[in-house]
Amino acid sequence: MRYLHLYRLILAALPAGKQAFQLIRGERADAFVNIYRRHRAKGAALAIFDDEGIKTHLVLGQARQGTAVSEDTVFRTASVSKMVTAALVMKLAEEGKVDLDADVDRALPYSLRHPGAPDVPITLRMLLSHTAGIQDGQAYTRALGKDVPAETLLAQDSHTPHLPGKGCEYSNFGVGLTACVLEVALGISFELLAQEWLFEPLGMKASYYPHQVKGTLADAWRILPPAKQPNFDAKARQQAEKRGWDQPDPQAHYSLAQGNCCMDIKSAVKLGQALMKPGFLSEDSLKTMRAPAASLSARDPSLTQGIGTFLMEDKKVSPHPLYGHQGMAYGAVHMLFMDPIRREGMVSFTTAVSEARRYILTDVNKALLRAWQEGK
Repeated sequence: MRYLHLYRLILAALPAGKQAFQLIRGERADAFVNIYRRHRAKGAALAIFDDEGIKTHLVLGQARQGTAVSEDTVFRTASVSKMVTAALVMKLAEEGKVDLDADVDRALPYSLRHPGAPDVPITLRMLLSHTAGIQDGQAYTRALGKDVPAETLLAQDSHTPHLPGKGCEYSNFGVGLTACVLEVALGISFELLAQEWLFEPLGMKASYYPHQVKGTLADAWRILPPAKQPNFDAKARQQAEKRGWDQPDPQAHYSLAQGNCCMDIKSAVKLGQALMKPGFLSEDSLKTMRAPAASLSARDPSLTQGIGTFLMEDKKVSPHPLYGHQGMAYGAVHMLFMDPIRREGMVSFTTAVSEARRYILTDVNKALLRAWQEGK
């Protein structure tokens, strides 16, 4: 983050948070509450879980203006969605519905191939590990919230300077195109695929469409600069029904898989349990998701990229590797990480909190992970 030192100084000058919290289950809440308050969280929900269920569950502050975060509050999880999408793809691969290493151009009505390497096939494995040579160019950024066809964006500045398989460029567009590939390959909308093969089998209340969410969906705000209105207006998003959500549309549905998944804490726990040990997915599939697929050392020396998953190795946070993903959007910061060795996991969702970070992982998420590991 540019101007990190100034951002932290301004943040430190703001009044410390005093949001009320509720400990729904467990103990050891004070350390986590203090971290949220120190990082000026407006609202948050946290859970520590193991194979059997939630061990610690707390909520803090506001979900919306005048509405407290509750145990059932739903959050738009931003880039945690990438790991959700990866879990879906791995399940479909196990069932023989898709092939991680097949050429996706065989399904799509347009090509994902890099103009500098037209003979190199692009695969689901590459899209989910950010090695497909696809980037978030200016055309993609300008198209956010608009109905610009994927084919149009690919014809502009959506390809990396390096060739496919020769580098890692973290790309929302690249992961988003996964949904388009699945829709054309299987003839079903991405949302219905997720419901049938992932959410319903795991008992998750989740959706890639805010208008499908039942109950309270949380707003998202930026701490700095302060604003009078939320950056992510959850009520407006829930009321804005999207047509065609239940039909395949490979030109338009690239804006779902990478950041639009909405769920509550209990659903995130169910996903974390499924990704922590074999059962829903095989041991081989879990190893594939966690295996190093690309280096992120240029952006974060503690992280390696797997299939929709970060491998985190930081002795200052944990004595052994953790696996998961972080999400950041509209001022909210989220994460879901698992510790397969100790068979525990942590979920943290927020409505607004400090976005300070030196690398990829934010200060607040590192502090929460450290407190979790030190409290064992």
